[in-house]
Amino acid sequence: MKSIEKKKIGVLGLTILSINTILGLKNIPFAATVGPSAILFWILAAFLFFIPIGLIVAELSTTYPEQGGVSAWVNRAFGQKASFLCSWFYWVANFTYYPSLLLGITVNMAYAINQQQIIQNTWLTTMIALAIFWVITLLTLRGTQMSGKLAAIGTPLGVIVPVILIFGFGFASILSGHHSATEFTARTMMPNNLSLDTVMFLSTLMFAFAGVEMLGTIAEDVKNPQKTFPKAILISSVIIGAIYILGTIAFQFVIDIKPDQTATALYLFADQITKQFHLPFQLSQLLGICFVVSTVGALSFLILNPSVMFYESGKTVLPRVLTKTNQANMPANLILWQAAGVSMILLLSGFVPTVSEALNMLILMATLAFFIPYIFLIGAYIKLRRTDHATVRPFQVKNNKLAYLVAGVGFISVIGTIGLTLIPAPDTTVSQYAPLVVGPVFFAVLGVSFYRMGTKEEKETLKKAS
Repeated sequence: MKSIEKKKIGVLGLTILSINTILGLKNIPFAATVGPSAILFWILAAFLFFIPIGLIVAELSTTYPEQGGVSAWVNRAFGQKASFLCSWFYWVANFTYYPSLLLGITVNMAYAINQQQIIQNTWLTTMIALAIFWVITLLTLRGTQMSGKLAAIGTPLGVIVPVILIFGFGFASILSGHHSATEFTARTMMPNNLSLDTVMFLSTLMFAFAGVEMLGTIAEDVKNPQKTFPKAILISSVIIGAIYILGTIAFQFVIDIKPDQTATALYLFADQITKQFHLPFQLSQLLGICFVVSTVGALSFLILNPSVMFYESGKTVLPRVLTKTNQANMPANLILWQAAGVSMILLLSGFVPTVSEALNMLILMATLAFFIPYIFLIGAYIKLRRTDHATVRPFQVKNNKLAYLVAGVGFISVIGTIGLTLIPAPDTTVSQYAPLVVGPVFFAVLGVSFYRMGTKEEKETLKKAS
């Protein structure tokens, strides 16, 4: 009997996955806290990080379109150990990133059902987050097509609808003669001063563009990857950049947001719009529903990506019980172990007094470990560009000097972000700062230990077989 050919993802599907994975509308109110100069910061963040990483990923994914993405490219450039460590950091970084995302879902859900008091109960939000996470995890075990289907539902309802609402009502407020909450002049659109806080703000906006490298992990499931990847990355880059900049303008016109209001800023915006236009419904409740759908749609792909990457780099190193795949060819046990680790961290976060404090703690722990794999990615690009002249590159930065400049800009941006993350804020306590430094060191030692144990076991097995 002939096997049924699996349907592959095209330009539209890959673009939808990219937008739903990278775009975070909650980055807009955060950017709005600095005023109109946020527009310049968005442009700088795109040129310093998003465009360089996008070009690198487009070239590597079309030149080496095998499953595994970053881990496969690092393996080609530096070997199995570097690939394993890169994937390991990516995998463990998500142990703290997922809980922050899941707690964010509970905030959205509270507004969606108009029960904002839920946010005050950390244990209730933790239990809700756990239930959502395990349902999506079990659905993810059905394969990349399931991730694509969830994203196809999440992007229209959870991204396109909120974008239309924010843009539509924001610009309607401008055109209808409402007074602007923010002063837009040549003076206010330039940064007031160049300080450490300014540079750290820029690095945070760069994080808002992170995620394009995830697309490489599903290369085998993409139709004609040599043409599909660059088209999808280009389209999604333009859309994401435009949404961030135009959304920030519309947002700032309607409401003046303070730094301590970023968690609920989009809902404050919605409440202001409801009052301005005398809407017969609560816009904040509609946005809450949309954001829940969007995050759930993106979560499946976010769960799948690091496990596939880790599986591809560690299938000859990790114990066989972890590398077992299911009928959908998914590394089921790795995904389930990941879910167990995330669940443990979520339960521990329940002891933190407020949801906001738990979110800040988890994001702080994830940031440094999340950016480390980008060093491997950029290093692999430079080495493969210099040493692999035989492989045809369907898409590439044509000039070598320009290619190295692109890689250099991205590398300096990543190193700068890691360095800035290590600088404690004035009011940071030792208990808050310790996980930021100790965590990555601990995970690095643990990753090296796992690799040595795995390779030692592999050598003993080969020795016995011979």
